[in-house]
Amino acid sequence: MQSIRHITVLVNPAAASNQGKRGWAKLFGRFNALFSSYDYKVIEATGREETIESAATLNTDLIIAVGGDGTAHDIAQGLMQRPKSERPALTVLPIGSGNDYAKSLGFSLDPRHALDELSVARRTVVDIGRCNGIFFLETLSFGVDAAVAFRTEELRKTSKSRGILLYASAALPTIINDLRPHEFHITIDSKTEIEKSLLICAVQLGPTYGGGFRIAPNAKMDDGLFDICFATEMNKPQALYYLSLIARGKHEGKPHISTLKARTITFDFDDELPTQFDGERLRGTRFEVECVPQALEVFVPRTSNNAVWTDSMREKDNAHEKSRV
Repeated sequence: MQSIRHITVLVNPAAASNQGKRGWAKLFGRFNALFSSYDYKVIEATGREETIESAATLNTDLIIAVGGDGTAHDIAQGLMQRPKSERPALTVLPIGSGNDYAKSLGFSLDPRHALDELSVARRTVVDIGRCNGIFFLETLSFGVDAAVAFRTEELRKTSKSRGILLYASAALPTIINDLRPHEFHITIDSKTEIEKSLLICAVQLGPTYGGGFRIAPNAKMDDGLFDICFATEMNKPQALYYLSLIARGKHEGKPHISTLKARTITFDFDDELPTQFDGERLRGTRFEVECVPQALEVFVPRTSNNAVWTDSMREKDNAHEKSRV
């Protein structure tokens, strides 16, 4: 990892249903072997406020988030308080329940393999989202899928399932018991206006949410645009069918599904509905959402197939690889 001298490892002990500390302990020996040439320190964050404060103030070149999407989300809040020229780079060692952001960056979801990938990672830049002044890295969703995310959080406390299996276990009873549309009005890039009855809406920087559901299979993390997916009113059997399509990223172009790209989008809902970003709850009836282009430097595996990068970014990567030969 060229140009990196000092590394800060921010460990979330509460990640993966309080397994974060134990997971990091199993990895530390390997981490020390791979990163002993760097000046590094490990911080066990006791809560969200400490995580944000550390990311906002630490004198470091790279922050490694040891946890899941929530951990990376909190670190992003701190990083974005700093001028861009003074922001440390970010990367993720996935020891969470969903790990969608780590997956979008291209890391293995096996933490030990991800650690090996990180030791030879490359630097790139990605976009970040902002909703009502709060930043998000991967996803912002409304309606049924947000309600599923909340039920997933509850199931984590009692279930050994993780990732897409856990999300599916939460989705089935939510669709059966809580399927209802919400009326909304949106303004896209300050000009296009749409009113419809909304069942699901996901605003994506990366392709997945819910531990691997491919809600935006063509999303690029560095194109300065959100990929947005709407699902309008449908019955319960249809919703279950579409859930299976979304899991595989095969839903686009189907009836009841609309997709678009946008830089800014404003949502106005008639009433408060379930809302989440990066797995965290958000409340309100009006949401002003903006994509901030190439705001964060991140480290990603050199072995990544670059599926979430634009052609321009792939050309930069190829040029960099040639310069190393």
